[in-house]
Amino acid sequence: MEKLQRVELSIDSRLTEIFAYEESREIFDTYLPGMRARVESQPAVMGFSVRKLIDFAGGAVPDSAAEELDAALRQLELYAEEAKGSGYKEEQPLTLAASECVREERRTAVYPGRVWRDTAGFRIQAHGGALFYEDGTCYWYGENKERTDGKCAVWTWGIRAYASKDLCNWEDQGLIIGPDLENRASGLYPECHVDRPHIVKCEKTGKYVCWIKQSGEEACFLILQADAFLGPYAVVKENYRPFGMRVGDFDMTVEGEKCYLYMDADHTGIVGMELSEDFLLAERKVSVSYEGLHAPFCREAPAVFARKGKRYMLTSGMSGYIPNKSDSAVSDSWEKPFASLGNPHVNDATNASFNSQISQVFRVPWKKDLYIAIADRWVPDYPVDARRADVIRRTIASRYEPETYCVTEEERREVMNSPMLESANTSAADYVWLPLRFDGERALIDWRDEWRPEDYEDAQRTEEKER
Repeated sequence: MEKLQRVELSIDSRLTEIFAYEESREIFDTYLPGMRARVESQPAVMGFSVRKLIDFAGGAVPDSAAEELDAALRQLELYAEEAKGSGYKEEQPLTLAASECVREERRTAVYPGRVWRDTAGFRIQAHGGALFYEDGTCYWYGENKERTDGKCAVWTWGIRAYASKDLCNWEDQGLIIGPDLENRASGLYPECHVDRPHIVKCEKTGKYVCWIKQSGEEACFLILQADAFLGPYAVVKENYRPFGMRVGDFDMTVEGEKCYLYMDADHTGIVGMELSEDFLLAERKVSVSYEGLHAPFCREAPAVFARKGKRYMLTSGMSGYIPNKSDSAVSDSWEKPFASLGNPHVNDATNASFNSQISQVFRVPWKKDLYIAIADRWVPDYPVDARRADVIRRTIASRYEPETYCVTEEERREVMNSPMLESANTSAADYVWLPLRFDGERALIDWRDEWRPEDYEDAQRTEEKER
């Protein structure tokens, strides 16, 4: 006799899970009549949770109906084979984009927006990523999306790292944090929404500390640490919400012995926090910026850095994987709010940050004044121009201010058919790395088809000139 286990469903379950069983489909149809036919005709939203679908409906579903639907799903006595939907194996197939190998000549430049391959010829998989410099080597690490095709439930297959001496050619170092393939309760399970890892070194403890955001309904941090940058990493804390706040995109910065973390707090503002001496806990709030905004204008994806006594923050708006207009801000201290300076992307006809979203600004230590905006082009097959950016902006904003932002049904359908977080093939996402330039306090980003790190003055040569 097959061993069965109870299938636990709620409005936080994905639509694909709800629609997999006749009993749960019937419950869905009872409380949301006619909704399933509309949903199934739009594959882009099939990865939504029921809660997100209801929220996206903008008040069309009464709170009472949502509560009754949730209760009915939770009470459902439904059983399936124990192995169903769990127990990933290492043989989980790669996407076509990730499996393709194309050997290329050694690079001498960075080509923003073009497919970037490692030294073995495979697409680099370090999304939502960052750079870490140590002992003459740069490490690029991020979300490994090689199995995320937008059709299966895999969100991230661990954290992968690459090494380089020149910022152009990157050698694969493998998974520095692997997926937990058996434990569905683990924050590293492939279906868990692991996003935007950030690694800092705590000089006081000698440990490398990695904070990872878990997005979606979990909205929390997973914290790990290791004795070496390349690991192995051990989980220190799971399901962590600083001061009880729901966790969004974040960045970290170290200044002296202090570490600061800046986080989108459930889209209510960017909250700055000082961490404990071991960098494993948020000890106190130090600032709040960008309060009182709603989507798509509320800020996420903060990237912070310091230059010449000023602290900077670059952020994106909120529109999922669809790019939008960025904002730059400045402060005199890590412990003060940031003041907006406007869009850093110069002459950007797309109104979409050159079709990218920044995850880090990296100061190149061996260069005099080279700061690189590290960004993802999550959906390269869905280019955004000024018209599309305007439609997306108005459609999202209309959910909060329908009288101010008018949208036609055709425009709403266009947005609903755009790549959504749960249905985008991010294994084929590209990268947009661009150097910053500064005009007074303003940090600016110009488009370049290609650029060479070697064209920037070395820090050592600068020091010799000054002597």
